[in-house]
Amino acid sequence: MNTIDHIILPVDIPNHVIRPIIYRIVTKQHNLLLTTKGLETLAYIIGSKVVGSDWRTTKLNYTKQIVDLIVKEWIKKGLGKNFDDKEKIMTIYRELFENKNNSKFTSADNENENEDQMDLDPGNSTSIQNIVTSNEIDNESSMINISMDVELEQDLLKNYNQFIKFLSFYEQPLLKYDHLSKIFRIENKQKNYPHKNLINPLLKSDTLIQRFELIKNKYLKNNNNNITKFTSAKDLLGRNEELFTLIGVVRKNFKNEWILEDPSGSVKLILSHLNYDEKCFFFIPGQIVILEGIYFTVGEEFQVANLSFPITESRGETVLKRLNKMDYLGINDGNKYVLDEDFWIKLEEINLKLTRNWIAFLGGDLFLDVESNFAKLESILSRFDEDQVSKPKFIVFQGSFTSKPLVLDIMTNSPNGFKEYSDNFNKLFQLLSKFDNLKNAKTQFVFIPGDNDPWFENNGIYPRGSIPPFFVKKQSFPTLIPNCHFKSNPVRLVYLNQEILIVNHDYYRQFVSLNIDIDSNKYVGRKNEDSFIIDKLERQSRENFKVANTIITQQHLFPHKNTLNWEFDHYLQLNPLPNSIILADTSCSKYETESNGVKVVNTGKFNGLSNESVGWWEYIPFKRVYVWEQS
Repeated sequence: MNTIDHIILPVDIPNHVIRPIIYRIVTKQHNLLLTTKGLETLAYIIGSKVVGSDWRTTKLNYTKQIVDLIVKEWIKKGLGKNFDDKEKIMTIYRELFENKNNSKFTSADNENENEDQMDLDPGNSTSIQNIVTSNEIDNESSMINISMDVELEQDLLKNYNQFIKFLSFYEQPLLKYDHLSKIFRIENKQKNYPHKNLINPLLKSDTLIQRFELIKNKYLKNNNNNITKFTSAKDLLGRNEELFTLIGVVRKNFKNEWILEDPSGSVKLILSHLNYDEKCFFFIPGQIVILEGIYFTVGEEFQVANLSFPITESRGETVLKRLNKMDYLGINDGNKYVLDEDFWIKLEEINLKLTRNWIAFLGGDLFLDVESNFAKLESILSRFDEDQVSKPKFIVFQGSFTSKPLVLDIMTNSPNGFKEYSDNFNKLFQLLSKFDNLKNAKTQFVFIPGDNDPWFENNGIYPRGSIPPFFVKKQSFPTLIPNCHFKSNPVRLVYLNQEILIVNHDYYRQFVSLNIDIDSNKYVGRKNEDSFIIDKLERQSRENFKVANTIITQQHLFPHKNTLNWEFDHYLQLNPLPNSIILADTSCSKYETESNGVKVVNTGKFNGLSNESVGWWEYIPFKRVYVWEQS
């Protein structure tokens, strides 16, 4: 047989980019469970072995055919429902595509091969030239057109900025989970919220039940290593010295006793023999946890032996399976685009072309009543303004913007306090107006409030509204103000197909203070450990990861808060998980970590010490990386 080895340009394909195509074939078409290992292996085969850099352009049909053939062979061999064994997948690939003598994929009569088929460039393996004919490719293209039609593609490229926006909590659709039907629904998408700062306590019970049932459903569905049967609190009565698994919220009752509460009732907990992974999680009141232990009718108490935390789903799985293409962020106002895999792929292609876009995140507690902050801020802005390559698309300023708490109460604050606050913002606008290059580049300035900034009725309640507009004298800088945006805390940044959640809160301090200390003797010896700098750094790294992991596994930004604005609790939930979370946690220093596929970055405090240089995080969306910079 006369063979020609085609040269390919190998490429490392990111999992999130190729996943929609592979998922549609492996899971939707062939009903197999696509795991991370299976996805990575197929991405490696496509990018490095068979197709290369043209995998989603001129050779997109070959990409789909190769995946389909490998999956069919997997099913034929009876290798199971989980598409997850790298060695077996690679063996199938070698059998199909590297064995030139395999009669399934070679022509019985090479001499009769026509020129059309020889023009089909499969990559570096001639053994797949006869997988499909030209007619079959044409038919497939008519059935599944992964790249959008030219007109729609051009329209999307022209208007991509409509898919880059900051969404405050009252600007996002109301996404609710119905545990009875086990589906999400969007309610009141166009609803106005004239009283968005008022709390409705009647919504609390139903909101907590829906959140509890969703976490329970995810745990039962994704706990592959164990068949778990949960027992409700009310069903423990009378069942002495039996072993049970419970799921519920940990809190203290009016007797100051630890209890586990679920929708059916509550049970007293004995935590003296508790075992859990304290290097990975904070154990704090308000969390939903899974407990294993023995119930005793004497005292009606549950002695806990083991504690575990909820299981999360990947962002892709939640979006594709649970949300079913719903526009849960409200970005598709024109109803022109279908929020499916093809749409997200196209947004990613646009993202990869926007190589000059980047976003700057400044540290928290940027006090405008501290004079030294203006000098350091001017130094940072000067660097942005003088950048010869590109200017930031957004600069995110994080409060508090005053060192003294400003409460909207005439009895606790003098009118001069409000005037000073407004004057400080005018001073900031005057500084911003000096940088013509930033203005000409249409850099957007985004302001997220902190604890000391002014509120109305919801002081201490999350989510928090933006800084009231009457504190900003718009008439002073009319050309600058349109580029300034005052947003809620937290706020979501939708950047094409990426979702970045930004929240200003002192997590580390609160989690440490709330952490349930089962046995004080457990922590003896930490002082000696802290005597070495390397031990201090390692411990702090663990603590940073624990903060991120606690938030993400709870799938909620404030599991430790008992009072929230329950009407907007959906905004605080991490369903689906965002691509990354930016914390303005001034109770600890800056860091970057990762949990369950979510990057978590803490900006720290804007101005730690007066003699130190000030840093900031830069995010490069097309690379999906964060970089720490200093002035």
